[in-house]
Parts: sequence; C-alpha cells; structure tokens
Amino acid sequence: MGNKLRSANLGLLWFYLVIIVIFSLLSPPFRTIGNLQNLLSGFSHIGIMAVGMAFPLLLGGIDLSVGAIMGLVGMVMLDVIMLLGVPGWVAVPIGLAVGALAGLLNALLIVRVGLQPFIATLATMVAYRGITYTISGRQLVPELSVLAITDPFYTSIDGAIGPVPLAFVYLVLIAVLTYVLLRYTRFGINVYAVGGNEAAARLAGINVNRIKVVAYMISGACTAVATLILTSRMTTSTEDLGFSFEMSAIAAAIIGGVSLRGGVGNTIGPALGAFLIGTIYIGLTLVGVTTYAQPVVVGAVLIGAVGYDRFLEARRARSLLERRALEAHPVGGR
Repeated sequence: MGNKLRSANLGLLWFYLVIIVIFSLLSPPFRTIGNLQNLLSGFSHIGIMAVGMAFPLLLGGIDLSVGAIMGLVGMVMLDVIMLLGVPGWVAVPIGLAVGALAGLLNALLIVRVGLQPFIATLATMVAYRGITYTISGRQLVPELSVLAITDPFYTSIDGAIGPVPLAFVYLVLIAVLTYVLLRYTRFGINVYAVGGNEAAARLAGINVNRIKVVAYMISGACTAVATLILTSRMTTSTEDLGFSFEMSAIAAAIIGGVSLRGGVGNTIGPALGAFLIGTIYIGLTLVGVTTYAQPVVVGAVLIGAVGYDRFLEARRARSLLERRALEAHPVGGR
C-alpha cells in the first residue's frame, strides 16, 4: 500500500509541476516570489482543512460541517478575546478544543445515534452555523464590527519566517505528522482497515467506534487550526466565515488521491491538492480568465480526479480477482 500511495502522490506532483510550467509560460507575474508567497499564504489553510478531511474520507465517511466549524471557532475566538478579555495564549487552546469537540459531536451522532455521516454532518453544519449567529459578538455588541483583535500573541499566529508564511509551516508540520500517524502507528493501520472493510475490522477486534471518534475530532481540530490562521490574519471574525470551505477541503482531498470509498489515500496528497486548486485559481486570474469561469475549470479537474479514482478502484478490483484466480488455479498446478 505504501508504494501505491507514494506513486499516487508522485503522479499528482508531476501534474502539479506541469500546471506550474504552463502558467509560468503564459503569465510572467506568475513566476514572481510575491505570487508564490500569496499562494502559500492564501491556500495553506485549505490544505490544513483538507488534511483533516482525509480522516473521515479514509473511513468511507465525510464531514460537511467543517466550514460551519470554522465560523463557530472564529466567533468563539472573537468573543473570548474581545468581550471577555481572555489573552491570546489562553484563547488558542480554547479554539482548538471547540473544533475538536465539534468533531466529537459529529462522531457521536454517527456511532451512537447511527446517522449516516452525510446526514449527521449536514445537520451539524446547519446547527453550528446557527450557534455562530446566536453567540455573535458582532450582533450583541455592534461596536465590534469596527474593532480589531490586537492581542500580540494572537496576531502573530499568521506571521512569517523570513519569506515563508507561517501558515505554510503549520501545513507542512500537520501533513507530515498525520502522514506518520497513518503510516507508522496502530491507529493508522486501523483507519485503513476500517475504511477498507468495516465489518472485517470489527471481526478483527478493532474498536471501530473509537477510530471514528478520533478521526472526526482530528478533522475538527485541523479546521480549528485553519480558523486561527484566518482570524489572526483578518484580526476579526464574521458569521459567514468558512462558508462553502467544506467543498474546497473535500475537493482538495479527493484530487489528492483520497478515495471516496475509504481505505485509500494519505495526508500529503490533500495538501498538494489544495495548492493545485489555488494555483489554478491564481493562474487563471493572471491570464485574464473571468472569475465566473474559474470554478468550471476546478470542477473539471475534480471530475477528472474522481474519474481517475474510479479507474484505480476498478483496476484494483480486477487485479485482486486475477490474483485470487491464480491462487485457486496456479499455472502448472494440478
């Protein structure tokens, strides 16, 4: 499996390099350091969300609530810092906890109530967005609409190390740590086992419910990290923060090779997928393509990725059947 995952990521990387070369030839501004910094800064948070999204997808599930979780975490941050006067270094763990707890609620609806992941996270998407409007400090105290978060610790979250945005550093760390988690730990082995065949995983003694709980909490926590980056950058939060971001995260994960059927993929691919989407958007803008047409191109890439996923699934199934046939009737055997 490891070789297949690396091969899939390598293919995506080559495709990404081809896209970069094309836009570099079509638009000289695309080749500038400033444009690279804009790409790293502007799409790292999508990459982080896509890395978190990989965990529910690897289990054969989905998390439609991540955009609403972002809005909820952002509003909690605004309230605790601006209304309650909580220092930034205390607010950050609160935000991470809110994201993880939102993921936990998603998991409980799935493993305890028995809802399908699509239905459970669709319901919480609406609920979390409603809670965000309910607790909105901007609605309770209109003056907050024109005030900015000035806590030095919090505003430093979206800083830079030389020319490298910290958002990109966070993404690299999270992608590598989660890759190691999936590749080299028992938890990761169990994630692939549950995603590949949940019934067989249960028979093997794997605590499937616990795996799902941890996976959805990781998704929520990654979304919280992305929220901290964005709200630090904006020095505020809005009620619609994260609106439709779940679609970008899902698209990046799928383009990055995470199978919708579960059991196939890793967390490096989704990070690459996020930057591929970002590169296409920025490149199309620089070559003069209207913003109305850009989602069509990204949608076509997504359809191609899903089609390729189906092709690989069919090829894996065919290879499995051929291998079983050879085992049952070995060449030269009696």
